[in-house]
Amino acid sequence: MTNQNKDNETLQSKATSFYAMLTNKFAMLEDLPQKQLPMKYAFIMAGIIVFVFAWKVIAVNKVESDMQKQLDSERALVTQQAREQADKQYKAEEERFAQVLSWAVRSELIRNNIDQIGIYLNDVVKQINANRIVLISEKGDLLVSTDKRLEDVKGSDVYSKDVTNEHKITIKSDVDGKKLVVAPISDFNKRIAVLVISYNR
Repeated sequence: MTNQNKDNETLQSKATSFYAMLTNKFAMLEDLPQKQLPMKYAFIMAGIIVFVFAWKVIAVNKVESDMQKQLDSERALVTQQAREQADKQYKAEEERFAQVLSWAVRSELIRNNIDQIGIYLNDVVKQINANRIVLISEKGDLLVSTDKRLEDVKGSDVYSKDVTNEHKITIKSDVDGKKLVVAPISDFNKRIAVLVISYNR
């Protein structure tokens, strides 16, 4: 019986010391939340959080800025291409109009209906909102002008040879601040006159 009591006491003593050891360990863990970290660690943690947040904001802003630049660049490119296409289309329409007008004028010119050409060109100049239209003969005479101030002027004084000597429909973008559409008029492959339509730029 005494041996058993001794064993029980030993066992109880071991259990008590094990319990005391565990209690000490858990007591340290329980005290941990009440212990305050030094202030410098708190500032370091706050600094890290602010840095990560700022880096994220900067990264997002940079991505947005890059995307906006790319969109602006693509928009400018599309606008430029659309403008170039519209200019090309407009130039083709002007050339077609000048061709048709030159055919109509040639028809009257062959019949020597200069007065009819004058009436016709005066109507046309108002409809297309041009500055003036002149018809100059191959010899350099001014046959018709929608600008009445030029009636007594020689055709070669109105436009130089580099304008009137064109052999195909040509658009000159800046001649004395005007845009000119030059349409030669031919009869059986022989040039008989030139039609010059002047637009304000």
